[in-house]
Order: sequence, then structure tokens, then C-alpha cells
Amino acid sequence: MVATESEKIRKQVNFYFSDSNLPYDKFLWTLRANTPEGWIPIETIAGFKKMKMITEDLDTIVKALKEVESDIYELDEESKNIRRKSEVVQQDHTSRSIYIKGLPLVDVDAKDAIAELFILQDKIDDLFSEHAKVLCVRLKKTTDRPKIAYVEFESPEEAQKVAELKEIEFDGKKLEILYRPVYHEKKAEEFKNSPPKNKKFSFNAFKTQNTGPAGNNKRKGNGFAKAEPKKTKVEEETEAKPEAKVDEAKVDEAKVEAKTEE
Repeated sequence: MVATESEKIRKQVNFYFSDSNLPYDKFLWTLRANTPEGWIPIETIAGFKKMKMITEDLDTIVKALKEVESDIYELDEESKNIRRKSEVVQQDHTSRSIYIKGLPLVDVDAKDAIAELFILQDKIDDLFSEHAKVLCVRLKKTTDRPKIAYVEFESPEEAQKVAELKEIEFDGKKLEILYRPVYHEKKAEEFKNSPPKNKKFSFNAFKTQNTGPAGNNKRKGNGFAKAEPKKTKVEEETEAKPEAKVDEAKVDEAKVEAKTEE
């Protein structure tokens, strides 16, 4: 089933503000964190190259976003700004992804190379959407890119199910498919005796939340969903038996031991 223009717009904007993208998109994350109440001009989103490939008409984009309520984003009263509804939640993207190899090459020096890469992403999305809901397609940067990609699904179970499909073809060629954790294990074994490489780290808001301005969200704390602090065994027992008297010195000692073990 071919998606309508409005559906493509909503899908792309949902992706921009998703857990799969927002915490790893330095531009969007910083803009959101440094803007009062987390609002971002829709005009800014409309200027992204992928959006412009769908439509360059701002009114069309606004209309599409207003047609269907999203669980991820919301518009302001004037329909000029957009923001994520809730804090981002750190996900295990690796466990719910597959590794695929055998994709056609794209000439990165071509005039419309970026557009060609976007088209390739969409084709991969369409292919695997026949088997499970696709959250994200990441083309892996290599010297002969984009021969390799990671496809992320909603759950580890769905990723494992798709990884077991051995006869998937792309443009008439059979793809090599592995569950991503399995692929990482194979690579670790293959290079276990090799000297470590200098890795180029991409932006990750979860790693920088306490080190810079991008981690300061004015609307909802720092923009992250907070986990309940883990209580020590002594604290749990104390809450369960409030009438019992507790030796404060022993409690302090137990807390130190618990922290050391962590």
C-alpha cells in the first residue's frame, strides 16, 4: 500500500522526535533544549532535506500534522511550533535491530548523493515493513557505503523473527541478515586479537546530559525520563517495619557497603 503525502509527512516528523532519533540528533536536541518550553518552529522542520523531498509547502505540512493526533509530538495553538510531548527514554536499540549486508552502492560524490541515500533508506523501510513495524533505518558508513545497514524494530522479538528470514532480496540480490547482537559478537570474536581502533563517537544526549547546555531542558527538567532511585536492603526493611528501632550507625554502615558493591 502506497503512503499518501500526509502519511509520509507524519511518519517523518514522528521519526524526528522519536527515541530512535531525537537523543542522537545534535541539532534537534540542542535546539529543543535551548528553546523555552521545548518548542521548535515547524518552519525549521520543513527545511530539512528529507521533508523537502516530500513537499516544500509549509501549509501542507502543517495541515498533515493537524489531521491526526500523534503520541509523540504536539503543535502549539497557532500551529507554528512543534515539540515532543514527553521526555525521551533510553532504549536498547541494538537488541531490537538487525544487520543487513548486500545493499547497492551509492556514489557519495554524485550531485544528488544525499537524496539517493534517503531513497535507499525508504526502500529498505518499505521492504522490511512487510514483516514488522520499522522504527529506523541506519546506513552504516563504510568505504564502500552504503553496502551495510541496521534496521530497528519495535521489540527484540520482532528483530529476531525478521533475522530468521533468510530469503529476503533487495533489487534482485539476496541480503545477508543477522540479528544485530549476534553480528556484534561475531565481529568481537573476529577482532579480539587486533589492536583497538580509535572510534569516532556520534552525539548521544544520554552521555552528555550532565556535561553541557544541551542537557538542560527548561520545560521538563533535563528532557529525560527519570528512573526511580534504587533503595538499599536496609531502607526497604526500614520502610516495611516503621515501628522497629534501627541502629543509625549500622544503617550508615550498610549504605556504605551497598554503594561499594555497586
